[in-house]
Amino acid sequence: MVNQSRLVSNFCKLSLIDGIYGKELDVARELLARLEALGLEATMDDAGKTFGGNAGNVRARLTGAPGIPTIVLCAHMDTIQSTRNLTHVQRDGIITSDGTTILGGDDRSGLAIVFEILHVLREQNLNHGSIEVLFTVAEESGMHGAKYIKRSDFEAEFGFVFDCQASPGNYIVEAPGAVSFTAVVRGRSAHAAVSPEKGVHAIQIASKAIAALKLGRWDHTGMLNIGTIQGGTAINVVPDHVKVTGETRNASESKLRAQVEYIRAAFSKAASDDGGGADLEFMEKYGGYQFTEDNPMIVAARAGIAAAGLDPTPLKYAGGSDANVLNKSGIPVLNLGVGFKNAHSFQECIAIRDLVAAAEIGLKTVQAVAKRD
Repeated sequence: MVNQSRLVSNFCKLSLIDGIYGKELDVARELLARLEALGLEATMDDAGKTFGGNAGNVRARLTGAPGIPTIVLCAHMDTIQSTRNLTHVQRDGIITSDGTTILGGDDRSGLAIVFEILHVLREQNLNHGSIEVLFTVAEESGMHGAKYIKRSDFEAEFGFVFDCQASPGNYIVEAPGAVSFTAVVRGRSAHAAVSPEKGVHAIQIASKAIAALKLGRWDHTGMLNIGTIQGGTAINVVPDHVKVTGETRNASESKLRAQVEYIRAAFSKAASDDGGGADLEFMEKYGGYQFTEDNPMIVAARAGIAAAGLDPTPLKYAGGSDANVLNKSGIPVLNLGVGFKNAHSFQECIAIRDLVAAAEIGLKTVQAVAKRD
């Protein structure tokens, strides 16, 4: 039932609108106009004011039949880089840019898919429950738009996010929470040649702490990384100060807390052993989630995927998305595979068959919700 020509055209038109994170106003205006043209009352909230952006989340509601669960359909407006001067290239069923910009498949494809679902529901007069639409801002820079959302803003029992580069048919059942950290290691300065024994070497302390850490992957979604090290003043001075930043992730809340304490203990021990000090600050970036297959939204999605002729495939995914934030806020959502590839690069692409399949899955999933006993 998906109109391939319209879907591809809408994707291309939406990806031409420049809207890097924090500067999505032109995209938001276009989405508001399109939603109103479909007969939906649409609004833009004040999310942008909370982080210095020029636009807020776009929200709308399509009223459906009573007795069917209300759901939310979500995608994000922003791109990681500019799509200004984007030139589309279609070859062998694949859409790319000409290699001088990103394509914007992440996540203009999600926007186009949601619109196609709304178009088909209206054209075919299909039975459905009420649908709440959420198009977020600044997903790429920290899910700031989603973080503005409150559970009380939505009636939806659950929902679906279209923002995963896995192929259609895949859905994310586990994604990690993430905690960033800063460790400030304190030593004591001294002349590195004349009196090094009077100093306490902050960089050496930091090095010992880092060497004691298990960096890299811990499990399917667990990881630990050191990202930056800054410190020292001159090559002939024992450094008395160094700042280390990093992050750790895990879908399990208890494992994530254990990883935080593991990091704290490593820096504290290294500092204590060498007569220095270490001050650590941890900040939650977003929460994690883990779903079981009997979850109602997964039951609906599996039915939708099967009805679209694909095999439902659960994924444990190490990255974050608006789904992390919305789930943490109490709005259960499932992130579905859309199929854009090489996201955040000039090699980004999407197969037309995947774009169509993702829209078919979304539509069939809405219908599966309507058929739920």
